[in-house]
Amino acid sequence: MSQTLYLKYRPQKISELDLVSVREMLEKVLNGKSLPHAWLFSGPRGTGKTSAARILAKVINDDDLILDSPDLIEIDAASNRGIDEIRELRDKIKLAPMRAKFKVYIVDEVHMLTMEAANALLKTLEEPPAHAIFVLCTTDPEKLPETVVSRCTRIQFKKPTIAEIVAKLKIVTKGEKLEIKNEELEMVAKSARGSFRDAIKILEQVILAGKPAAEVLGLLEFADPAKFIKLLRDEDTKGALEFINKMTEEGVNPRSFIERCVEELREQLIESTNQSMANVQSLLIMIGGLERAYERTKTSAVPQLPLEIFVIENTQRTGSLLVRSEDHPKRGPVADSVKHGSGKGKFKLEDARARWPDILKAVKPHNHSIEALLRSTRPVEFDGDMLMLEVFYKFHKDKLETDKCRQIVEAAVGEVFGTDPARLVLQLGQRLQPAREEVVADSVDEDIVAAAAKIFQVDAV
Repeated sequence: MSQTLYLKYRPQKISELDLVSVREMLEKVLNGKSLPHAWLFSGPRGTGKTSAARILAKVINDDDLILDSPDLIEIDAASNRGIDEIRELRDKIKLAPMRAKFKVYIVDEVHMLTMEAANALLKTLEEPPAHAIFVLCTTDPEKLPETVVSRCTRIQFKKPTIAEIVAKLKIVTKGEKLEIKNEELEMVAKSARGSFRDAIKILEQVILAGKPAAEVLGLLEFADPAKFIKLLRDEDTKGALEFINKMTEEGVNPRSFIERCVEELREQLIESTNQSMANVQSLLIMIGGLERAYERTKTSAVPQLPLEIFVIENTQRTGSLLVRSEDHPKRGPVADSVKHGSGKGKFKLEDARARWPDILKAVKPHNHSIEALLRSTRPVEFDGDMLMLEVFYKFHKDKLETDKCRQIVEAAVGEVFGTDPARLVLQLGQRLQPAREEVVADSVDEDIVAAAAKIFQVDAV
């Protein structure tokens, strides 16, 4: 293959776009009375945003050759995110197209622009030259200023279904004159985790290897995520470690295996609507632990070590990994106080909020930084056993989810209410806007500054 399959089978027309919803929306807008001067393509990576932007450039100019002309300008905002780059764009945008009807500016990962650069771009979007069209592409539209989003016609690229990815893979295999079974294409599609681009790259690996997809992807019977998860639930440390050892000896990539485990647990979570809250939270705990192990595999000297550490941490406990209402994870020294029994059903959210100052006071002697972090959170659910806190910054959430922080907070809650240590659950929320509850928002900001100061051992000013 002289050209990568992804580029070879990149869509060239609107009718060839892989997502049906995107095809229909583009056709509807383009058939309207007016042509938008600014577009926002948002959605997960690998779903065809840049391909669609290039196709749009060809359609509005009725010219396939624009892709090789100076009238198509592609900018990677991740590498050109400053005010100087946007000012240069604003200066050049005044120049008329050299050959096309419209100059088309495709700005990829536009959310990476600095706030100053985004504001400069906004001015251009508000008063654009008649010959300029902007297509902004992003995987994270929430990071864009609302003023920028409001100036654009938005096309949402949703995560494709397995059937949509398989359909794309069939186009590739037909074009390459290959015979690959449908079940193998489904394996490839599932491994791609919602990315057409990754699916085609994986298919290319399968083709080059000349082996069945199951073997290339490590989807072998001895590497079954369901079997591994059962070993964890049974607290079979030895069995789980032997499972990992055999899996890696057979060449299965630990990162790929963790992805499949998380997908398996995700499906169980979706199906758990009628299960107890304790079981749901236990699934979340397991998913969170695997996600952390997944991140650690990027830098680990031994690829399978993070997964092995996860097994040891989560099978050698005083209770099951899938926590029952009367069970709790192994605690640190703070939690080695007298156990009073479960408080499940004895308290409500109002109790947690009323005693919140006492909880903070109980945490402070053990760790000032944790107490400071907790001041920028708020209780949103409590039943005497499980305490859910809303956290407004991912950095704070990641910090509080570490075993050390979690154990201190859980023990403090139990100490205040005279129960066994609680189970802490964290959810990421949105910051309070200044327009509403300004006093509370200011207080939250002050707590964030204090938390950062204590964490990094500097004085807050």
